[in-house]
Amino acid sequence: MPYTLCPMTFLGSPRKAANIARRAYRSVPAYQHFLAARGANIRESFEKLPPVDKKSYILAYPFDRLLGDDADRILALFRSSGSSGNPVCWPYLRSRNRLAVLAMRLFLERSFAIHQQKTLAIVALSLGSSIGGVQFAASLNAMNLKLPYPFWLFAPGSSFPEIIETIANTQHLVKQIILFIAPSAIAHLHLLAEQLQKPLPLEKLRYVALSEPFPENLRTGLQRNSGIAENVPFMFSMYGSTDTGGLGVESLATVALRQLLTRHPTLAERLGINLPIPLFFHSIASDAFLETVDGSLCITRWQGIPLVRYLLGDRVAFYNWRKLKTAILTAADLSAADEPLAKIISRTSNWLPNLIAVTGRSDSSLILGRTNLTESMLDEAVKRPELQDILTGLYRARIIYQQERQYLAFDLETRPDVGINEEIDRRVYRSLIDSIGELEPFFSIDWQNIYSHWDNHPDLRVLKLNFLPWPSLSQLTETTIKQRGILP
Repeated sequence: MPYTLCPMTFLGSPRKAANIARRAYRSVPAYQHFLAARGANIRESFEKLPPVDKKSYILAYPFDRLLGDDADRILALFRSSGSSGNPVCWPYLRSRNRLAVLAMRLFLERSFAIHQQKTLAIVALSLGSSIGGVQFAASLNAMNLKLPYPFWLFAPGSSFPEIIETIANTQHLVKQIILFIAPSAIAHLHLLAEQLQKPLPLEKLRYVALSEPFPENLRTGLQRNSGIAENVPFMFSMYGSTDTGGLGVESLATVALRQLLTRHPTLAERLGINLPIPLFFHSIASDAFLETVDGSLCITRWQGIPLVRYLLGDRVAFYNWRKLKTAILTAADLSAADEPLAKIISRTSNWLPNLIAVTGRSDSSLILGRTNLTESMLDEAVKRPELQDILTGLYRARIIYQQERQYLAFDLETRPDVGINEEIDRRVYRSLIDSIGELEPFFSIDWQNIYSHWDNHPDLRVLKLNFLPWPSLSQLTETTIKQRGILP
């Protein structure tokens, strides 16, 4: 086992985390009551303090009792997406906004060289009360006022026809167009542009992906279709939430890292990184303390509603960037075809921030027999390259029962002009069976021993497929903050 790599147990300063806990106890009535109700003592060591979550803490107390001692410095209020079933109002402090504006400029200059080429940035995220669209539009606008070079901003929210029209009118005036967009909405934007007969300038498009995880073949497929080389910055994801603010960003090196591990799953396995391959983010939350509880992210951070050991519900692991970089570059698995990606990693500083590896929601899964199928697994299966000429990648999955038998039911959105017939149905079914089995071996075993006996009987197959024409699901990306394949 030459490549075994142990994840880090936390990121940040335990001393600062303990100070935040003591400040919250002094000034936040809800936290005082929460600890007292559980017989916990603030004088105990930090790791013995009981974790809080949305249900037991945020939703259990009145809004005013959750606020910290600097509530007079609140800049804005944002509402979470409600994808967990309970939207919450979160206050955002002025001090966080000042840092966000500077961080945005540094990220865009380092990632897309906006200081060297004329850029149009388009915020294609829901506006209204959500933090994503509103905060990114505000940060970009505040940043733009102080820039010494040209930078255009267009923030229509998720009005895709407006976005397509604007790109058509301005594409010849700029060198690049950066779309701030949810990954699930990208295919819809491209398909709608084709339908409107206003094709997008693929070679000029760049992406900042937010709100949702995505399988790596989404990025590689887009980049390949755009004719852009692997070593050219193309699509980066940012990690955070309305609950916690920004936590991490991708770099060209972490993208290359993920692509190498996707090519070499056996290497990922030896490193202790399970399928599906997570997204890797450099931690940018220097004021936060991050730990894991049963594999879920637990965060301590002073903000409008101070959080002490708050369980976010995301499945994460932490890695030392320098050690993971070394493990990748010394692996015997890499071939000559991997050299361009390996060079990206080797040329990157050893002293970049350590990594948050995010797989998906820890509280979003379906149980089929003895198999626990997470949303990230189903995302990976539905968005496999061999199905991209049939499906848009959007889906809804649920467990149903018929005559006491259990089935995994999918609503699957098909691409325009795709007609569903027996051959297409069989192809999609076979691909889903194979890919889910690769990601979860217990499912593969159960399929071989049990489910496969009914594969020739469509009404009894373990997967029930319901095909919906585009844009049945895609149109929802224009009105909702984030897309969930498994609904609460």
